[in-house]
Amino acid sequence: MSYSIFRAVVFDFDGTLTELTLDFGLLREEVFKIARGYTDPETLKCLDGFYIIEMIYELERRLGERGSAFSMEAFKRLEELEIEAAAGKNVFPYTREVLKGLKDRGIKNGIITRSCIAVLHQVFPDINDYVHGISTREHIRYVKPDPRHVEHVLESIQVRPKDAILVGDHPTDITAGKDAGLKTAGVLSGRTKQQSFKESGADYIINDIREILAIVDGRLNQ
Repeated sequence: MSYSIFRAVVFDFDGTLTELTLDFGLLREEVFKIARGYTDPETLKCLDGFYIIEMIYELERRLGERGSAFSMEAFKRLEELEIEAAAGKNVFPYTREVLKGLKDRGIKNGIITRSCIAVLHQVFPDINDYVHGISTREHIRYVKPDPRHVEHVLESIQVRPKDAILVGDHPTDITAGKDAGLKTAGVLSGRTKQQSFKESGADYIINDIREILAIVDGRLNQ
């Protein structure tokens, strides 16, 4: 077992460990369709600046007694669309090799995702053979970019933030990791360009997760 500068690596899922196939515009519109059955257009306008999950919770709060019925329907539809988008998917060809390489080094692997747990098991059925901790929106209400999402998975694998690095394909991953006190790596295998990662303050920018092995070994400088 070789020495590493980190005790854990926390990964985003879609775009980082597997291809990004979600249509976020469609997800948002489908949730809005459901919301129109519960509230007026003016209230919906107030939700424009929210991410989808946060929007569901905000409208749930505003609806009072009807809120739980709305959020249940909205999350059910969200799960249906996520599972549909994941049909036929697998993780990237190198994902298992990288995760095994980290485990062989004595490094714990964690995953945080805003998606549902069913998608992870559909795309990555042997996930428990490679990953020590998972945190989805079913595990915690406060999902990334909220740092509590990162803190939740670190608590489950019993690693301190200063001993971990977060790897993701979107600036929200970098924000969540930095705010939780982790080093961060932006991966270009998803939808984000190098400049956006620089602006978000990523400590490393890598082409795909294969380069994380060089980072944890101390062979790739910031």
